[in-house]
Amino acid sequence: MDSDFIRRAVELADLDAVRVALFHHTDDPEIAALPRMLELDDDQRELLIAKTVAWLEENAGPGMPEEPPQPRLRQLMNLATKEEMGDLEFESRRELMAFKPFPWTVDWTNGKPEIPESFRVAIIGSGFSGLAAGIQMELLGIPYVILERRSEPGGTWSRHRYPDIRVDTISITYEFAFEKNYPWPEYFGKGQYVREYLLHIARKYGMYDNTRFDHDLKRATFDEERDVWVLDADTPDGIQTIEANVVINAVGAFANQRTPNFEGLEDFPGRVIHPSQWPEDYDYRGDRIAVIGNGSTGVQLLSPVAEEAEQVYVFQRSKQWISPRPKYGQPIEPEVRWLLDNFPGYWNWWRYMAIAALFKTHDQLIPDEEWQAAGGYWNEVNDQLRSFLTNYIHEQTDNDPDLVDRLIPDYAPFSRRPVVDNGWYRALTRDNVELVTDPITRFTPEGIETADGTLHEVDAVITAIGFEIVQFLYPADYIGRDGLNVHDFWSKDGPRAYISMMVPKFPNMFMLYGPNSQPLSGGTGLPIWYQVWSGYAGQCIVRMLEEGKSSVEVTMDAYERYNEALDKEASKLLLMHDMGSPGNNYYVNSTHNRLQMSAPWYGPEYHRLCTEVEWDDIEIT
Repeated sequence: MDSDFIRRAVELADLDAVRVALFHHTDDPEIAALPRMLELDDDQRELLIAKTVAWLEENAGPGMPEEPPQPRLRQLMNLATKEEMGDLEFESRRELMAFKPFPWTVDWTNGKPEIPESFRVAIIGSGFSGLAAGIQMELLGIPYVILERRSEPGGTWSRHRYPDIRVDTISITYEFAFEKNYPWPEYFGKGQYVREYLLHIARKYGMYDNTRFDHDLKRATFDEERDVWVLDADTPDGIQTIEANVVINAVGAFANQRTPNFEGLEDFPGRVIHPSQWPEDYDYRGDRIAVIGNGSTGVQLLSPVAEEAEQVYVFQRSKQWISPRPKYGQPIEPEVRWLLDNFPGYWNWWRYMAIAALFKTHDQLIPDEEWQAAGGYWNEVNDQLRSFLTNYIHEQTDNDPDLVDRLIPDYAPFSRRPVVDNGWYRALTRDNVELVTDPITRFTPEGIETADGTLHEVDAVITAIGFEIVQFLYPADYIGRDGLNVHDFWSKDGPRAYISMMVPKFPNMFMLYGPNSQPLSGGTGLPIWYQVWSGYAGQCIVRMLEEGKSSVEVTMDAYERYNEALDKEASKLLLMHDMGSPGNNYYVNSTHNRLQMSAPWYGPEYHRLCTEVEWDDIEIT
């Protein structure tokens, strides 16, 4: 490969990842002395690029470095971020580079024991979390079956096919660590590419052949005499009954769409489309369209729809902080693809640099009283982000005073799910797009009427109004000990769990992406947590089988203590503060005024909770 091509590759790369990958190979003290990418001056940048190009000219080729010994690994990690980390931080981050074949998975303590002939695990759902659970069972050699209500794997990525759907976190953070250097075509993969990836994973690692498609779980009943779950699934051949010793629920958080409930909706003759049920035959060219909602889905689809529609009305109930992402929507350049394939360690350290800082998101959500006393809003870092995003709104709307006034939120960033800009602000400046902030009062046969009396005539309505996030395990019924339905158990205080995964009186049942499971960093790096949670379930199953027992269950006392501590920790966060608009946040259960979606813990501490089982809290019988 010629030097000019290699140089272009390095110039396009993440120079922080380049820096640590090169030092990994060379131990060059000049490279070690360089600062972080954003602090490089021109001479330092040229030094790094020139030395990397020279090394690649001599050494480029495929390969994956082995994991260094712990002291060396820690040195490299500290060098990457230019900060000394504590033991807790090191333990939470040491697998991010994915040097090991299967990070975050667990194994038998002393070789695989004899597993009862009829023993098996049922995994509900074949999206990211279901496949993560499947790979853990594959590695342990435990028989399992995946029940998937659709006809293909992919979960939410199978269901959602609206225009320009894509991941809103860079693809190298939205992948499994056991599949090394997958050839993503784009920096932020389209939905089509994510579906292809998940199908590839399912077929390559054996989960596809263990999946029963078109099996929609309706009811799961625990047989206390046999310590077995009896599962009733709706299939094309009617209700089928399957038995399993353990159930891992992996249906995800976006399985149940919200249903619009507007007066007169039944009288509207046009199409009403929820993005999760986007019709493949829908040609919106020349249509007058209403887009209700400005969350991630509504923001993603507006630009492509606006380019083809005659008129688009964007109905906004609440303001959002919407942020740009470098290289969003762009293909991965051939030079960068070559670098990923021929610079051993670059992929590993790019992953690390993209994810490591997210373990510190907790800091942005804690108030700084001294900062506030000096006139600040929340804390210095959060206020800096607020200033940047405010300026971004001005820039994208050409300083239109009317738009700016209706777009800038009055709450702090990071108190709600961050939304990535897909040209949404710019779309609002188009002649055929109108932002409507007056509340919807009713539908009519002609369109949508708002509180100011205006009738907006439309041919179709896109209801990007989100999902029933707080309805965990819904709509299936789970019946545990003493005939207790989990939804009745949760009716008083809302859905809760121990370490987001276990519920007392429901033995041998684990939830992936359960109540209070999502790390404060949000969706970035989420497949890491699917693997971590699957490993936690794996530890419990391993111990149960190694001890020759048949039941594993969290104690009621541990469940209550954990949730009391969780609520106390959550009360400190921006998400539950008036400055964070908790009453209008799907991360918060407004019925019970409780943080519902997120785990409030500092990231490394949450990682410890999910990887080190407190066996005193668990009963194995």
